[in-house]
Formats: sequence, structure tokens, C-alpha cells
Amino acid sequence: MSSSVPIPPDAPLCVDALRILGTSITRESFLNHAVQNVFDANTSGDVLTNVREAAAKLQRHDIFEEIKVYMDSSRTNPDAVNVTFELKEKGKAVYQTTLTTGENEADMTGAVSIRNIFGGAETATARFAFGNRTKAAAEALVGFPVQGSPDVKFEAFVKGSFRDFSMINKYDERSKLAGVRIKGTSEFGKHQLAYAMTHRDITAQPKSSATVRADSAQNVKSALIHTFVSDTRDNVTMPTKGKYLAVTQEFAGIGQRGDANYFKNELAAQVHQPLFGDLVLSTGAKFGLLVPTKDDHTHVNVSDRFYVGGPLSVRGFKMGGIGQRDGNDAVGGNIYFAAGASLTAPIPGAAHLPVRAHAFVNAGNVANKAKDTPLKDTLESLINESRTAAGFGLIFHHELARVEANFCIPLRFKSSDLPQHGFQLGLGINFL
Repeated sequence: MSSSVPIPPDAPLCVDALRILGTSITRESFLNHAVQNVFDANTSGDVLTNVREAAAKLQRHDIFEEIKVYMDSSRTNPDAVNVTFELKEKGKAVYQTTLTTGENEADMTGAVSIRNIFGGAETATARFAFGNRTKAAAEALVGFPVQGSPDVKFEAFVKGSFRDFSMINKYDERSKLAGVRIKGTSEFGKHQLAYAMTHRDITAQPKSSATVRADSAQNVKSALIHTFVSDTRDNVTMPTKGKYLAVTQEFAGIGQRGDANYFKNELAAQVHQPLFGDLVLSTGAKFGLLVPTKDDHTHVNVSDRFYVGGPLSVRGFKMGGIGQRDGNDAVGGNIYFAAGASLTAPIPGAAHLPVRAHAFVNAGNVANKAKDTPLKDTLESLINESRTAAGFGLIFHHELARVEANFCIPLRFKSSDLPQHGFQLGLGINFL
């Protein structure tokens, strides 16, 4: 007859020896750095915690297909264990194709990656894409974990693209950029700090306005960009609970370089709360402010301004359909807001299908804050003159995209706006 006695978590225990098996590519020094904390344990609870953390750290590097951990008693120390990590490395080459979606756009993306190049979780990736708004795009990047951490990564990149902006303004843009970025993950969310030098060539289309033609030329932007995202939603495309917060700051004109000189802030927030049964209340808000940083250079390029309106922004208006216009083009602005609320529920008899019904109300506005006008006065005018719309429709959701088919009723708008009465179709990820 045999029995087992559970070991108290505070019982004295340490790690006497550690072995790592199954690797042929990954460097020994990299592995030792990843698992070195297991030797800091002094109790049985610490041993289990540190071993789990070491295994999780190795897993987050995404270079191992399988990780197994074994522990056995030490022959020389009764209060110690020997730990063995048995690893199975992933192949170096990765080929991937996927469909990505943005604001009423869909792109087919392909990528070729080589991982764990020098045995320290280094990566090199070549990526290309094309779609209805991105006519062509290509990117190459190399990256490596900072000090062996899977949660902090440094990348250097170059990218080129050819995009059609005619859904809002009648112009095309060819851009080439090079830069570096650091990406990190913490308990609060994900941070990214990037610097990029961008060369842009804006070409006016035949029906473009004088506003667009004035910016139809080559220009250079030197910018430092920080983004922070915290996302606790249970589903990205059709959340039923959780919160989302995204904050972006861009400082253009770094090192007195380039033609763009401004400080730009954007914030987007969502809250999703189940009410009763399968009924869900979703609320969202967006806000942006752009401030020129040179008194003698206050002009903002058409590519850098804010635009409001559209199925992912303020439903019931065409894309960029809120605010002043110059012929076929939206003028945009340097300050905006958008806010909305919706109730979603499954369709009776079709709860098993990836489709829900919803009713919504939303509002928004965009304006140009004059240099000498107090921010408070601009905000009051922005809110008092806000455009509103309401409606109802169907939401079709998939892990890659969300599609909305809505019947919209614009409630408040101006003669310069482009309200969209009736049917409106939207494709993307983050709707208001």
C-alpha cells in the first residue's frame, strides 16, 4: 500500500541542477538567461512558480513547438530537486497568408519569416500586401528580444506603399519609410515607441479639389510615435464584455527635419457590458487633437489631418462626410470627437450563427482650432455643432473581420456634410 503526502508550499526546497535537452539551434547562453530564476527558489511553492514562469517565458519567444518539464529528487540534497526542460524547436522558415481588414478596406497579406536566426529568438520578415485601398505595400524588418526578454522587442524596418485615398479625398499617395521601434508588454497593456523617416509623394486625381492639389507634391516627415493599447475584451470583432483603450502620440519634426511639424494625440475607448440575458450595451468614444509646433509653419498636410464620418466612425455619414468640403474632397481638421452607443442581441432562432442584431446612436464632429482660440471655446463649439445619426442593422462577425449592414437615419447635419440615409455597409475591426 502506498500513499502520497502533499508538500506544503512553504516547505524548504531549492533547485540543485538544471538540464535543457532537445535544442540544436538555440544558444546555450540565451536559454540559461531565460531559466536562471529557477535557482532563486527557496520553498516548494517558489520552485513550482519559477519553473512555470521559465516555461512560459520560453513559450512566448515563439521558437519552441513543445516544452516539457520534469522534476526529480536530488541524490545529494534531500531538500532539493533536479529540473529538466525538454524542448522541441520550431522550424526556421514560416510562410503565412492572411486577410487583414481596416476602415472599409480588405488586404491580402503574405509574409515570409525566418526565426531564431542566430539562436537568440532573432527574426527577419518580408511582408507584402494588396487590396481595395492599398494597391501595393511591402515591408522588411529584423528584430530581436531585448536582454532576452520575450516581452520587449527591438525592430528595424523599411516599408513602401501605394495607397488610394479616394474614399475620402481624391488623391493617391506613394510612401517610403525607414525606422526603428521598441515593443513591450506589461500587466497594463502593450506599448510601442517608434521613430520613422517617411518620404511621401501625393498625386492629385483628376477630380481633386484645390485643397488637395495644394498638397500634391513630395514631402518628408520625421516622427516619433508612441502607442499604448489595453484590451480586456472577450472578442475583438464582437465583444460582449470588457474594455478597450488605445492612446497614440505623434511628434513630427524630430531633429528639425522634414516638412511636418506638429504634436498629435488620439484616444479611443470602448466599454462592453452585458445587461440581461444576451443583451449587450456597447459604448465607445474617440478624440483627437493636432497642434502645430512652429508658429511660422501651421499648415498641416492633407495626409495628417483628422476626418470623421463613415461606418466605423460616425454611422449615417459617408467616409469623411462630416465637416467642411472643397468640391469632392473633405477638408478635415485638427480636432475631432466621435461617440456612440449600441445595443446588440442574438437573432431569435439563430443564436448559434455568427450574426447579431443591433440598434445604435452616434455623434461626432471635426473642426479646425485657430491658434488664438482657447481650447475650451473650440470644444464647446465642437460639441454644440455635433452631427448625430441613429439606426439598426445586422452584425456579421468573424475572427478576421466584422461586417455591419445598417439602416441609418441621419438626425442632425449641415449642408456641407454628406449624410447617408438608408443602407450602409461597413467592414473592419474596431467600430465605434
